[in-house]
Parts: sequence; structure tokens; C-alpha cells
Amino acid sequence: MTSTPSACDPIRFSTSDWAERDRFAMLRELCGRQIMKLDPAPLTDGPFHLATTMRAFPGLGTGSWTITNLQVTRTRQRLADGGSDDLLMLLVGSGVQIVSQRGRERTLRAGDACLMSMAETATMSYPSPSQLTSLRLPRRMLAPLVSNLDDAVMRPVPRDLDALRLLTRYTGLSGGLELATPELRHTVINHVYDLVALVIGTSGEAAAQANGGGIRAARLAAIKADIIQNLDRHDLTIGVIAARQRLTPRHAQRLLEAEGITFSEFVLRQRLIRAHRLLADPRLLDRSISTVAYEVGFGDLSYFNRTFRKLYGATPSDVRAATRRERR
Repeated sequence: MTSTPSACDPIRFSTSDWAERDRFAMLRELCGRQIMKLDPAPLTDGPFHLATTMRAFPGLGTGSWTITNLQVTRTRQRLADGGSDDLLMLLVGSGVQIVSQRGRERTLRAGDACLMSMAETATMSYPSPSQLTSLRLPRRMLAPLVSNLDDAVMRPVPRDLDALRLLTRYTGLSGGLELATPELRHTVINHVYDLVALVIGTSGEAAAQANGGGIRAARLAAIKADIIQNLDRHDLTIGVIAARQRLTPRHAQRLLEAEGITFSEFVLRQRLIRAHRLLADPRLLDRSISTVAYEVGFGDLSYFNRTFRKLYGATPSDVRAATRRERR
């Protein structure tokens, strides 16, 4: 369900932004003719909703979707209008999605995934509010990584698969990035393909490469995100993070060290970055420096001041004073 515009700029739209009387006509125009080559139809007489953010990178299309009370169908006519032999990986975040293709029907729920072919007719139904991520994958890029690629279409994917959990998390983490440089785009896209290949089945050298690339990158991204989300916790340790990520503390530490930084160094830097952001926010001038230090996880004010000055070449008081001057 992901488009392939010529630029990496996101395409966003929501049926909520349109007048109710025009809603279905506009959705049908966008889905059927302009973007997705799909025919939409409400499942019931009640209200329906679709909102999406889509991006097209060289070799990868991504989509983030919220859908309610809709069915979308790829008919033979739509295939004739502008068919594609790309593959589509669906990652369900919440709700229920019923997909049909090749005479098979799958009911997908939170944590499930399914690979579909964009070169064949298909139906996707959303009877309840659902959130999902779609990955549009050119066949020529995925085929070298996966044996018998066509056999993976509509084949059930175990939801407890480690690679699937990492793929879902990695696409969520990287989906909000602009990926402004070709180098960054290339790296992220390669990692996505590594993980997709592991999810649907790899063998031999491709499997070894996928384990060494995408798995490691996804785990490292998940560790960093977990740390950043919990900076305010004074009991933040490598053991706590590793347990949440289902890793040993040593494995988690090695992933960070491969980037030339220890767990403690990463935590300290992220806490200082957050503290600087808070101190430089003119809306938070009434918040004391000691409060800011405590909120980002520091228990020792003198240590906070010392490390802050070492990183920024200025004290927290200097940053706060500059913020007050700028506000005036």
C-alpha cells in the first residue's frame, strides 16, 4: 500500500482533513488513481478513516497507517493500470487486519506480519481501528537474499520470531528520521532488507550477512532508544536495559563499544544533551538548574556542573543566562 514518488519527501493525508461529503470520493481518487492503485470501500455504513505517512527511498517504500472500517482491493484492472512486481511486507501494530491473496486468507493482529505480492490481486480489510507499517520491497533487491521468495508470499510468520520483533522496532525507530544523506539512507535500507530476509527465511551466506548487519543495527538502535526514554531513572544500568532487550549485559555493552562508546559514556552524554535542551528552552526559565539536573538523572549537582562544562565549554548558569537574554 506504499507509493513510490520520485523524492524522499513524505506524502501525508488523512480522511479527517476532508469534508465528510467529499471524503469517499477523494479517498477513491487517491487510492485508485493517483497513489496506491487500490479500490477502497467502507465495510459497514458507519464512519471510516484512513491516515498515512508514506516515504519512497531508492529501493524501499515505507508507510505508516491508521485505518478503520475500510476494505481495499487490488483488482485486475488496477494491475493493468500500473502493476508492479514489488513485494509488500505488512507489520501490524494494533487492531485486526484480514488479508486475502492466492486463495488464502490470514487474520493478522498486533505483532503479526505478512508478505504479499503487488503483482497479484489482493484484498485487505480493517474491521476495527488498526495501525500498521508497510514496507514496499522491489523483488530484484530481495530475491538474492531469500531462497524460493515466492513461497514466502502469504506464508504465516511466527509472531515470537526475534527478527520480526527487531524489524518492527527498527522500522519504528528509523521511520521518523529524515535520512537526509545518501549514506544514511543506504545504511538504513540495507539493515531493513537484512531483517526482512531473516523474517521470511534466509540461508547460507545471506543469512550470515543479515545476522551481522540488520540484527546488530536493530538491537543497537533499540538499546539507545531504551536508554533515552529512561534517562530520568536513577537506577538506570546496563543490566536493566539488557534484560528489557532480552540480551546479556555483556552483549549489550559490546554493541555500544563497537561504536566506540561505553554504556556509561552514552548515558552521560544523552543526559547532558537533554539538560542543555531544557536549560535553553525559554518556556522553562522558572525551572531551577538543580531541578533540571535531577530530572535528567543526575544525583550530584557538582558532577553535573563539571561534566556539563566539559562538554559545552560553558556552565549550566551560562546557558540559562544566555536564554534569558535572548528572551528579552
